[in-house]
Amino acid sequence: MTEPPFARWVRAAARDRVEQVRVRWQRRLAGVHAGIDEILRDPPAVVRDPAVDRAGALALADPAFARLVEVCGLGLRECEWLALLAACQVDPQLTRVLGYLDDDLRPAVPTPAVAASLWGWPAGDTSARDGGGGLVTWCLAQPADGDAARPDTPWTADPDVVGWLCGADGWWRWHAGLTYDPPQLPCLHPALRDEIAAVAGAMTGPVEIELVGPAGSGRRTFAAQLAAALGRPPLLVDDAGLGMRALRTARLLDAVPIWSGPERVPLDARPDGVSIVAREAADPRPPYPVARLSWPMPQLSGADRRQLWEAYAPGRPVPATVAEWTLTPAEIATAALQDGAGAPAASAGRGILGSGAGALLNPVPCPYTWDDLVVADTVAARLREVETQVRLRTAVLDEWDFGRLTPGSRGVTALFAGPSGTGKTMAAQILARSLELDLFRIDLAQVVDKYIGETEKRLAKVFDECERRRVLLLFDEADALFGQRTRVRDAHDRFANIEIDYLLQRMESFSGLAVLATNRKGDLDQAFMRRLRVVVDFLPPTADQRARLWRLALPAATRSGVPVCADVDHDRLAADLTLTGAEIKSVTLAAAYLARAEGELIGMRHVLAAARSELAKRGTVLRTDLPVNGMAVAR
Repeated sequence: MTEPPFARWVRAAARDRVEQVRVRWQRRLAGVHAGIDEILRDPPAVVRDPAVDRAGALALADPAFARLVEVCGLGLRECEWLALLAACQVDPQLTRVLGYLDDDLRPAVPTPAVAASLWGWPAGDTSARDGGGGLVTWCLAQPADGDAARPDTPWTADPDVVGWLCGADGWWRWHAGLTYDPPQLPCLHPALRDEIAAVAGAMTGPVEIELVGPAGSGRRTFAAQLAAALGRPPLLVDDAGLGMRALRTARLLDAVPIWSGPERVPLDARPDGVSIVAREAADPRPPYPVARLSWPMPQLSGADRRQLWEAYAPGRPVPATVAEWTLTPAEIATAALQDGAGAPAASAGRGILGSGAGALLNPVPCPYTWDDLVVADTVAARLREVETQVRLRTAVLDEWDFGRLTPGSRGVTALFAGPSGTGKTMAAQILARSLELDLFRIDLAQVVDKYIGETEKRLAKVFDECERRRVLLLFDEADALFGQRTRVRDAHDRFANIEIDYLLQRMESFSGLAVLATNRKGDLDQAFMRRLRVVVDFLPPTADQRARLWRLALPAATRSGVPVCADVDHDRLAADLTLTGAEIKSVTLAAAYLARAEGELIGMRHVLAAARSELAKRGTVLRTDLPVNGMAVAR
């Protein structure tokens, strides 16, 4: 292996010093007294062999060493100190020479005292290891242990610095957390990239470019593409703790450092320095002495998502979750991995969105399909309209460019109004299942808080979580939150109105699917009504609808063929008992328990007994007679 120039420089200096020290060694070997006399002798003047200076000039002219000196602003003492540390790591046998120079037959690790002896530094000179010097500032070397100010403290050079000086391949990989070759992906925001590059290129001083967006929004990939547009390679820094080491690596590579996270990071303060920082929220702290340019990351359009899917999964069909949901680039990448691993295309991406949303949201199962819903044709048509608007949202807003009419909102909000038990919650469950969304019901007890401002904070968490997870958000008993604003008589009224105003603004900017369910439609604030995309009025079932509900609830046998009913007259029950769908389910379940307890199949007697109990809940008493097995049953 060819010896690097800095090692030849150290070897030349060591050869010169050995020649001078050998005489002293020979005197000391003459005996103890001669050794003591040699120690007390006035130190000879240090005369450096011109060969050492010639070797030093060659080392400092080496492109790698010269680049390090330029980037880190090193002085001559620091260059000598760093060359010694690096040479001992490249060739550990040099430590034997250092021991010889230190009057010790054992190998000696590099210390400031040994370096001073090798290079002939003036007594007490600490410039090479001074805290303000480039060697320490740029973390080129550091004490292995002990006090950095002590002359006998061992020091080591950073391994990646040694690799750089030796021209090793991939030297920057020594510190985990640096990526110099990011994956090549299509640029989803070319206009924004060119805009930022033009503004940054026109700056006359150092600049920090801040990209603001949630995790997984493609900030780092876009930052790498932006760096390329600026004519420089990107260096992705995953570990902000690398600090000056990462910035030093970026400078050596002439790359743009791309930082992630909210931590304060060292910025490239050179006149032409450019740093890119990806944050979830804008940093209000001034980045002195550089200027800051901040841009939010735009949301992906349907065309962007399809383009990214083609990059991750070329030739594979685009799943509905990617085509219809406003997924982030990270979620699309994960969906491509799931799809490639054999997951159904329709479900690709659902696993990454999770199923729990903390204490503020309660997951709701979705066991029903459209065949289970018994409502008027007009109601069913309105529900299908909600489904259609969600499915075709991307096509209409993006492909047909109707998003210009709703620049602040891409969401779909529907109101389900009607008496209790008429199928509002079931309709939300069916919509969620049909659209392959997870259904979450907001927990009003957890969201509403007596302290001023807390309710808005919790609602913000709910909306942000649901926008990120792409779920159907159900506001049951919506009138409790979306009630009408009142005239301000005291502070309580004022803050209650502030909560409603916040809801108005947030519902308008919500990009997901929300369903408001209420049995008191008249209590809702009229401003909410204007912002609703679809209003569905649920009515109590007619006799024909009740008959269908009874047949769905009380079939003659189970799906496996086990008989469960004996002599149930569904039409008679529908005609004589005015019940809602929820009440019919309650009556059916209670009748099943009664029949099972008696060891019989479900009959009219059990159904009427259960109906009598159910109607008693609302204060209704059965008074007329129904023939059941030849008997008259009072109701």
